[in-house]
Amino acid sequence: MAEEITSLRIKAEKLGTVAEVTTLLYDLENAYNNIYAFNFIVDTLRYDRKRRFKQTDENFNRLRRYWKDFNYRKDYPFDPFMYEMFFEEFAFKRTKDSLPNLLELQQNIHINKIVLPSERLIISKVNIQSPGFWEVLGTFNPLQQIREYIKDRHERKKDNQYRSRQEEEIGELEIAERKNRILNQRIETLKSLGYSETQIRQFVVAMVIEPLNRLGKHQDNGQIEGTDEQ
Repeated sequence: MAEEITSLRIKAEKLGTVAEVTTLLYDLENAYNNIYAFNFIVDTLRYDRKRRFKQTDENFNRLRRYWKDFNYRKDYPFDPFMYEMFFEEFAFKRTKDSLPNLLELQQNIHINKIVLPSERLIISKVNIQSPGFWEVLGTFNPLQQIREYIKDRHERKKDNQYRSRQEEEIGELEIAERKNRILNQRIETLKSLGYSETQIRQFVVAMVIEPLNRLGKHQDNGQIEGTDEQ
């Protein structure tokens, strides 16, 4: 089912050179596509887990029927211990080793091919006069995460507590996890699937934080001032 289409208006202090504008638009689309793909992968993993659980339940019911029939056979008396061990081995064996590797998924997928043609990022309006802006159309979740990132980063530019790049990266990840409800829901889904904190952090950094950080550099050079509230 197609996602809700919404708009994002980015206020611009300046346009910049042709190269700067090209890079800005590329980084904006790249952040959008990566977040879109991140949401898609997590939702697909969740769906696949539900599908496999359903298969497990079907296997359980089939085995249960078999053991009921087996119990009524006089030549083979029912053994509760064997029953329990059999079910644990064949019906409920769900190891974490069966989980797909998140970073391998991220490295091997063609992100641009995941985004549906009807949900690609589109420039809808541009104002080159002061105050200028870029307005784009796309699906709600990626644009909302970009909006929150730009807004939070704009506020934090007033704070001088980030002394190093390492501190800044850690701070942006923690703030994204704490303030971004959409991202937080996906992180909780990954935890429920059995991924470790380290695996989730690496995946979120690669697919969400790093693309957003590249977009954030355009705030530093004045091409992005903030966003208009919706």
